[in-house]
Amino acid sequence: MSVAVIILILCIVINSLISLVFKLFSRFKINIFYAILINYIVCVITGSLYLGHMPLAIESVKEIWFPYSAILGFIFVIVFTIYGNSVKYFGIVISTIFQKMSMLSPAIIAIAVFNEDLNWSKAIGIAIGILSIIFLSYHKSEKRENSAPAIPKKFWFLPLSVFLGSCIIDSTLFLMEAKKIAPSGDISFVIHLFFFAFVAGLVLLILQLVKGNRVRLEKKDIIAGICLGIPNFFSIYLLMEVIASGWDASVVFPINNVGILSCSAIMGFIIFREHITQSKIVGLIMAIIAIVLISY
Repeated sequence: MSVAVIILILCIVINSLISLVFKLFSRFKINIFYAILINYIVCVITGSLYLGHMPLAIESVKEIWFPYSAILGFIFVIVFTIYGNSVKYFGIVISTIFQKMSMLSPAIIAIAVFNEDLNWSKAIGIAIGILSIIFLSYHKSEKRENSAPAIPKKFWFLPLSVFLGSCIIDSTLFLMEAKKIAPSGDISFVIHLFFFAFVAGLVLLILQLVKGNRVRLEKKDIIAGICLGIPNFFSIYLLMEVIASGWDASVVFPINNVGILSCSAIMGFIIFREHITQSKIVGLIMAIIAIVLISY
């Protein structure tokens, strides 16, 4: 087994752990915004400890990746906020599907711009992967009833914005590696990215406080942020490492996204004893087929 495969598996497992952490948020009534905000500064600390020093310095402005880290950091917070509102109106199913479909963006760019190979096996695998995401995300309890009020058309920009924002994030990370702007999973870049995400979150918090929306920060929110922050740092860092290993982006992103949902479903069953529905079984089988075809 190659190092790249091991890193990709670790990336999938760590991202799945993040999903499990979010499941615990509702159980312990965690303030998600505070947990996310703390998570970003924990990412900075985790990355600095892993690197061996704190890279945040005025000299970083000279780095070619600096503006990208600032822009992506703000996009991180914006996309998360929109995702939260999308879940509110459309539920976790539709929101997650739109989020995970972002795998198409870097795959298309890699094939169209960087001339990565697109054979029938990969094309069919990606198509099956998309279907597996739908099946794995489906929860019967979220199916809308006929009596439920229709969602106003104006709110459809929410899941579409989640898709667009996720596409921007995935595509930018891929292009930065492909163009050697932040080669080999540059840790300093990743740390600055999370730092700017923290700054953006802090700005949103201040705006909320100015509006009078005051919610007390509790100890459990801090603990939740720490539990989320450590794996969150490695989820981005390892993803960039996999891309840097030479694997095609049209292979990495589909396998990563499909793998995360599959692994999350399995972990949910093992740890939380979640019921494995027929749709999830079908989704898992399709995910395995998709991964085999894409990797072939």
